[in-house]
Amino acid sequence: MMIMRAEKTRKFTAEKRWYVINPESNRFVMFWQMMTTIAMVFVALITPLQVGLFEIQLDMLLAVSLCVDSIFLLDMILQFFTMYPKKTARGVQWEHSLRKISRHYMKTWFLLDFDIISLAIPGADNLKEFKGIKIIRALRLLKLMRIFRTSKVIHKLEIALSIPYQQMALIKFLLVLMLVCHWLSSLWAMTLGMVDTTYPQWIDGIAASDAEFGINTKTSPFRIYLAAFYFCSYTMTSVGYGDIGPKNIVERGFCIAIVLIAGLCWAYILGEVGVIVTDINSENQGFRKKMNSLNRMMQERGLPQHLRRRLRSFFLQNKHQAQFVRHQKLLDSMSPQLQAEVSTALNLQWLNRVWFFRQFMRVIESKEKSGINTDLHRACISDISHQIESRAFAQEEMFGDVQVLYILSKGLVALNSKIGLYGAVWGEDFVLSDASLIRRVSAFALTYLEVLCLTHSKFMEVVERRRSTCPQLAQIVRQYCVRVATRRGILSEAHVRSGRQYKYAGYREQQSHHAKIQLCASC
Repeated sequence: MMIMRAEKTRKFTAEKRWYVINPESNRFVMFWQMMTTIAMVFVALITPLQVGLFEIQLDMLLAVSLCVDSIFLLDMILQFFTMYPKKTARGVQWEHSLRKISRHYMKTWFLLDFDIISLAIPGADNLKEFKGIKIIRALRLLKLMRIFRTSKVIHKLEIALSIPYQQMALIKFLLVLMLVCHWLSSLWAMTLGMVDTTYPQWIDGIAASDAEFGINTKTSPFRIYLAAFYFCSYTMTSVGYGDIGPKNIVERGFCIAIVLIAGLCWAYILGEVGVIVTDINSENQGFRKKMNSLNRMMQERGLPQHLRRRLRSFFLQNKHQAQFVRHQKLLDSMSPQLQAEVSTALNLQWLNRVWFFRQFMRVIESKEKSGINTDLHRACISDISHQIESRAFAQEEMFGDVQVLYILSKGLVALNSKIGLYGAVWGEDFVLSDASLIRRVSAFALTYLEVLCLTHSKFMEVVERRRSTCPQLAQIVRQYCVRVATRRGILSEAHVRSGRQYKYAGYREQQSHHAKIQLCASC
């Protein structure tokens, strides 16, 4: 298998040209994705302002815009040399043929990438007269479709960071709302330059109010944008103050488009946010339903008040026990090797407190140091963790079944004459088949308790199932059982015999005493 993979790798390297870019292995790809992402942010934020508010002229903003166009042009050229994944009968493979790469790119992203990169600039006077250029530059917003290509960047961030997806989704929709308002505001502001100033415009009322204070609103791009954003924000959120509205046929046409787009976006955002908020509170809602059912049951059955208080206290503290069930479901959805590694990391603390588990972990460590694969050994730990159950006990409750291993995960427990804290383990001799040799430990719940339990039958089932692939665990358990059973058997027999000797000595003493009494009586 290794030889076949090596031959396949050499064949792939020989067929691939040096100038063909592999996105998976080329270090430059990540840097270039960051550059194109910055360029897209510029397009999303600055291009709408260029289209709606600023006159096109030779300045620094135009120079930066042309640099952004240059980045997109270079990126478009690089796409003809960038490999893409394709699905085959043998799985996903990277296509390295330039002809197929070009054909694939022409069919997918090329039309969106191909737009006006640079414009012939005959003179500043002609630029001011050519109003249609704003509509052409607005097409640059189509480049935002490239955001789908940044999914790999987001995927790598998800691997490196722990992202709270529900909170991130709420932030995302807030940003989408602000971005759509920004675009619509720029579109609404653009209508001021599309009609002659002799016609009434939507800004007239605001300009008249500001003129009383000596402020010329129509010459201030900031004031125009702020008024447009105010109009679009209350239109999108369906507040509708009505103090700003269209004044001519062009503005009415744009206003219709704004209302339709804003309404669809707002409905979509409300629906998605409602689903996210419901998902965030789903556990709390389920718990409240359970408590309502409990209170109704206690009232209908007429339970005494002290018992009602104990039940409420138990369920309130038992609220987080479902976390163990969720963790077990997550383990089930992992690959076998990940299950083994995660199970070892989660249970290592109490595994080291049980003799035969500790010995088994030492065997695994010694094999790993020798370079031996221990996946089958760690799979035993994964199987054992799947057999563990979670139980809860109310305060002042006693428990202690034989042939059960207990691990304390929450609360305080009294174990005969000792106090057990978090991580305490008892019942290690649960592997013994003869229940008479097991030392019974009576557990008393000093507080609300949550314990993890592993029964004798389920553990031995794992041992027998893994005997062929991992015989070391069965051998270690067997050694432990023989040692403990022998020692306790000897002690038990010693107690029995010492009891017999004590009874025989008492009988001889009693017989001697009766003989003395008879002798005295005869005298």
